[in-house]
Amino acid sequence: MRGESTPWLRFSWQTARLTPAAGSDLIRPATREEGEDVLKVILLSLSMDAAWNGSYAQAEEYLKGAIGRLFNAEEPLCLVIPKGNRLVAASLLDPNQEAAGHLVSGPSVLMEYRNRGLGSQLLHASLAVLHEKGFAEVTGITRMKSVAALHVYPKFGSTSQPVLFSTLDEGSRESKS
Repeated sequence: MRGESTPWLRFSWQTARLTPAAGSDLIRPATREEGEDVLKVILLSLSMDAAWNGSYAQAEEYLKGAIGRLFNAEEPLCLVIPKGNRLVAASLLDPNQEAAGHLVSGPSVLMEYRNRGLGSQLLHASLAVLHEKGFAEVTGITRMKSVAALHVYPKFGSTSQPVLFSTLDEGSRESKS
C-alpha cells in the first residue's frame, strides 16, 4: 500500500481451525419476512459506533440493497438473536464463495445488549454456518476503529490487514460491518 492510509481492515478466518462452541439456543436463522427488522438492527448498531460516522450513509445504501438481494433469495443467509418479539442482534452473510467479503454486516448488536458476549457468539455461529456451507476461508471488511475491529473480529484465530477501498471490487463493498 506504500504509505497510503486506509480506514478499512479485512479480517480472514480459516474455518477448519474453528473450534466447536456450545450451541446457543439464542441464535436462529432469520425468516424472509424479517428483512426490514434485520436492517433496522444493523443500522441502529452502526449508528451507535463513532467509527462509522464518515461512512454511515454509504453503509446504509449498501445494506438496503444487500437486504433486498439476500432476503429475496430462497432462504436468506442471516442469523438473528431475538429478545421477546424484538430482534436485538443480526449477522447478514453472503452465500457466494467468490464474494470479496462474506460477512455482509458482521455481528450487529443493539447498544443496550452489548458487552454480554452476543457479538462473539454471533460471529462464531456465522463462521460455523459458512463452514458448513463449504467455505474454507471467510472474510469481512470493517472500519479500523470500529467495535467489530477492536473487540469482536480479532477472535477465533482471525488475521487482518489494511485494505484500500479502491482496490476492492464492488462485491466487497457488501461486506462492511
